[in-house]
Amino acid sequence: MQDLKVTSWQLFGHDRLYVNLPDGTAIGWADRGSGTITVLHPRYRDAVTDALARQVPDLPALVGEEAPTVPPGPPPVPRIPPMRGMRRRGAVKEPGPLPAAPDAQVPVPEPAEAPQPAAARPAVSEPVAGPEAAPEPEPAPESGPRPEPGPAPVTMRRPAALPALTPANDLSQRRPGNQLREQLGETGTGAFVRVATGALRRHKDTDPRRGALAGERRVGAELKRLTRHGWRVLHSVPLPDGTEIGHLLIGPGGVFAVSTEHRPGASVRIEDGTLRVDDEAPQPYELDGRPGARRAREALEAYCAFDVPVQTVLVLTGVTALEVVAVPAGVSVYREREVSALAPLTGVLTATQVERVYDVARNAEAWLEA
Repeated sequence: MQDLKVTSWQLFGHDRLYVNLPDGTAIGWADRGSGTITVLHPRYRDAVTDALARQVPDLPALVGEEAPTVPPGPPPVPRIPPMRGMRRRGAVKEPGPLPAAPDAQVPVPEPAEAPQPAAARPAVSEPVAGPEAAPEPEPAPESGPRPEPGPAPVTMRRPAALPALTPANDLSQRRPGNQLREQLGETGTGAFVRVATGALRRHKDTDPRRGALAGERRVGAELKRLTRHGWRVLHSVPLPDGTEIGHLLIGPGGVFAVSTEHRPGASVRIEDGTLRVDDEAPQPYELDGRPGARRAREALEAYCAFDVPVQTVLVLTGVTALEVVAVPAGVSVYREREVSALAPLTGVLTATQVERVYDVARNAEAWLEA
């Protein structure tokens, strides 16, 4: 089956190579972490191993194979869409062709024979380069892990079609300030104990991250009030570079990438390109160069059949006074209690479009690199 496709998939702690039929149906995969090959149906056994050996030359490290127990008929299998921009590792090592020798293929390896799993993939272990060249590839597996040559490791790319939502990739349950919570240790099984202990402290916690986390939570609560007016809200949307969009507001008035800054007890004045705190001298302050709105528009329009304009909203929490003199077009600045001014905005997205944008935005795979 020469038309099989091998695609790379790295997410949620897995590093796999999927073998897909032309229609995108997965028939097996190789797991780089455990060193096993899984075939979803026995009749695809040879096709899966041959496709992996033919298209990914660095698979000698995968020496195991496990076939799941399946009922007589092929069960429903997950749809793994083809990945764009997949980088084939190790392709620069073997410039010559890599077809398997006809006499080296073993249809069904015997379990009692130790070398049989490796021999089931002759295209990897025996490149056709003449009888003298056969022993040369052997030392590579024996010398330990081979260093990755040339290019950087494979980066997970945005799929051409979004897979179905699962609890693992659904962002709708993420809470405000996810990164701050992780930094402060307020996640995991001991989170309740740590929070309860912190509440009983007699001294004041001076860590500014706790104030910032409190600000994120307050802004999240204010945005939640807008859901009664037909808006949708997501929190802590992860980006490929490790940063987050603090909040993503989606509704009839458009899409807003909301970021929060906590400045307790400060009097803030914002002009076009500068910010002044209390009586200090104005400092340069960029509002229109924030990447959140740009990245959100790119990700959402990749899966929506219509334009999705995204604007920037900055919310200042803890301030005693806020004066906004001038801001760039497409940028709004509010105090936390003023976020409700977004509720009556309409005329940008229809109700159907709002739901489509929300369905795309809540899927974590939509936010991978393009």
